[in-house]
Amino acid sequence: MELSSSSIVGGQIQKPHACRGKGGADQPLQLTVRGLPAEARFIAIVSDDPDAVKPAGRVWVHWNVFNIAVQGDVAIAAGQQLAGDIGKTTGGARGYEGMCPPDGVHTYRFAVYASRAALEVDTHSPWTIDDFEARYGAQVLAKAQITGKF
Repeated sequence: MELSSSSIVGGQIQKPHACRGKGGADQPLQLTVRGLPAEARFIAIVSDDPDAVKPAGRVWVHWNVFNIAVQGDVAIAAGQQLAGDIGKTTGGARGYEGMCPPDGVHTYRFAVYASRAALEVDTHSPWTIDDFEARYGAQVLAKAQITGKF
């Protein structure tokens, strides 16, 4: 499975995907998922910022959406609202929270997971990539991940 994004150019996340305080529009990234396993019926998106541990004391979750129904390859437009189970970010937003590093450039991770069945995920708590994999890794058919700096 492959994940790509036209919202990441030359390794840099484009400004519309940042928080308003950094000149952005809090717009979710464009994502393209290719090569989903034939038996995949759902995907989950988890995005976090491990560089936030220094200023915030924890990995910061920027995007949690689970149980997005799929059939074949997936193209998600920038800013598209997704039909699925919308989770919380560390900042308390539902869905997507733009990049807003308080102390310089951070590297953000975007992961997409494919599964046969819907996952019973607590959407009231933010899920980091590591936490999601520890809890649901055995139910995942495939994973694809990209990174970008902002």
